[in-house]
Amino acid sequence: MEYYDAHIHFFYDCSLHELQQKIGLLEKTGLAGINILVISEFPAEIDAYLKMIPGAYHPFVTREALENQKDPFAVMNLPRPLKIVPFLDARFMENHIEDKIKMYKQKGFKGLKLLYVPKEDTTLCIGGMEKTFGRTCKESEKITSLIIGEASSQGMPILMHVDLRRYGDFVEEMVRSYPGTHFNIPHFGFSRRAMSLLLDKYSNCYTDMSSLTSFMEKEPASYKSFIQQNQDRVLFGSDAVIGQPEMVQSTLEFINRFLEDMEIFHKLVNKNYMNYMAHGASS
Repeated sequence: MEYYDAHIHFFYDCSLHELQQKIGLLEKTGLAGINILVISEFPAEIDAYLKMIPGAYHPFVTREALENQKDPFAVMNLPRPLKIVPFLDARFMENHIEDKIKMYKQKGFKGLKLLYVPKEDTTLCIGGMEKTFGRTCKESEKITSLIIGEASSQGMPILMHVDLRRYGDFVEEMVRSYPGTHFNIPHFGFSRRAMSLLLDKYSNCYTDMSSLTSFMEKEPASYKSFIQQNQDRVLFGSDAVIGQPEMVQSTLEFINRFLEDMEIFHKLVNKNYMNYMAHGASS
């Protein structure tokens, strides 16, 4: 069986040779493809950068890792069977949106990633857009809407990190407004109830299980029930960084044990990924 990971961050500060060896370990787990989330555009001040990065990922933010974000294609062009699909992480994009997204699409970016956190998230230690950019929530809605609209016109599937408990109405408006665009709201939208409502109403909406292993271990019955009910719209995502093959493998092994159902497991790691990515391929 071939596996696909829809949620890997493009942080690495080792040599290309070392990274190639680590990617080789990913291939040995059975991975056939990964979506990498690349922050190609970011502020010069590292403190401003960190305000829009969850605290758990701060140790990966080095100057070298930031420079490596600017050009993922050096890694993608290394010889390997593993398919690497770049998603443009547009969390710092504020102006010239139409031109920039067209440019990045022409460079080879296939999808779009957004971290939509208008106000501070103390749980994940994210300063948010208000602190980082001095924007109101309405201003963040306007800019994010423009980014989503242009990505949609370019045929790019979208991964949108957002807490549905706080911003569910805006997310629903976006998903409803672009029925031809496939959205992945990761981490089950931080609310299985709200996520289920979106999945029920919109066939272009998906979610992934990234960073939920500890929660699934604590409440196995309710999480299994959620996945079973939404088995055609849940994706496998490790939330690892590209230099962490061991995290990808451990998450993959966990979900295989957790589900105890090979048909549903196959959907999460393969079939649903293909359906989610089919939007970009057909555009």
